[in-house]
Amino acid sequence: MDAHHLRIRIERDIADKAMAMARDRGLELADVMRMWLTKAVLTGDFAIDLDQPAPAPAGETRAFFAYDESPWAPLKEALDGELALALVNQFVANQTIEIERLMDVNPLDTARIRELRRQRDEARQVLSTFNPEDPDATRTVIERFAAKRPPRQDWTRRAIDDEEAS
Repeated sequence: MDAHHLRIRIERDIADKAMAMARDRGLELADVMRMWLTKAVLTGDFAIDLDQPAPAPAGETRAFFAYDESPWAPLKEALDGELALALVNQFVANQTIEIERLMDVNPLDTARIRELRRQRDEARQVLSTFNPEDPDATRTVIERFAAKRPPRQDWTRRAIDDEEAS
């Protein structure tokens, strides 16, 4: 991806509040800025309505998928391809972390480690042949790997459990 890096100066309290708002929505501030600039380019308008009251956070007003898709329609295929790649890479990373964790456990669960390695190798094979421009392949990858991502709190809980055990 050809990218241009921007560096901006902003007051600390504004930056802290903006980062907290983004984090509450599961985003990084850089993600918010990319989405805002992409929308501005697609619509041809920076549209900052300072006289309008701030909308309620998305989680309070609508379902996760209940949004206006029209600004994103030209990018949907590319975004889905990026999502598919991210899901497979995350799966590979999760399998690797779990394998490394199991390598430190006595007695060694070789069958579980072998299965995790097999799954990881299979996912790597998917990465090596995946064409993110193929909508059918993208849909298949998303369906296959989206459900296999462990919930975030499980990893947090596991880290706490591991810490307490040591």
